[in-house]
Amino acid sequence: MTAPGASEDRLNAIGKLVAVVETLATESKVSRIARATGLATSTVHRILQSLVQVGWAHEDDEHGYMLGAALLALAAQADDATLLVRKAMPVLRELRDVTGETVHLAARRDDEMVYLAKLDGGKPYQMRSEVGLTVPLHCTAVGKAVLAASQVAEVRAVLARTGLPARTGHTITSVDALLENLAAVREHGYAVDDEENEATIRCVGAAVLGGRGVPLAGVSVSSHAFDLNGPRVARCAQLVTGAARQISKSLGHAP
Repeated sequence: MTAPGASEDRLNAIGKLVAVVETLATESKVSRIARATGLATSTVHRILQSLVQVGWAHEDDEHGYMLGAALLALAAQADDATLLVRKAMPVLRELRDVTGETVHLAARRDDEMVYLAKLDGGKPYQMRSEVGLTVPLHCTAVGKAVLAASQVAEVRAVLARTGLPARTGHTITSVDALLENLAAVREHGYAVDDEENEATIRCVGAAVLGGRGVPLAGVSVSSHAFDLNGPRVARCAQLVTGAARQISKSLGHAP
């Protein structure tokens, strides 16, 4: 929060917005927010009106303002992600140590997966992934694991929105073929990204389920295809599915 009396011209547009949002958590009146942030009353009013338009604030019954549902939902998502990473991290470390491969935790965000955690393996090469990066659902091991744990109608709705863009020559670009692949994922309990998202990279992933069985995220092991093949895929699949079950259990899921 900006100290009272701070000069308005010292803050850029983003700084003013942040100052108002932070102060809005404890103050509701325009005059009080202006005094706490050091901004002009007209500036505060203009920012608040913009926040109302995007759902980050709303007017209360006493001609003041409160944090809006959209901003609170965004904060809740961040809290959920923090809890998920905290619960998963010991399991992810063990999975990385046992396999020697790069391990990812990714959560579904709308029609994509976003990496929440990455633990590099012991190989001389590293994956190009990074925390915060978003990747498609249809061609990643974590994404396909989540789709396979979802209702078929939901899967079809997602694919209708996103399409099936080819990322490599191995990407599944037919809806029927992907649905068949997802049926195999459900049967076996794990998904394989067989160079479908990135050439030469193979990943094995499994879904993390919440308390009500809703697929929240995916855990994966990733490596170069020449390293992760044949018996190693089967072994990593066993370890990945075990890790996903452990994390799911810590989140309250009871199979």
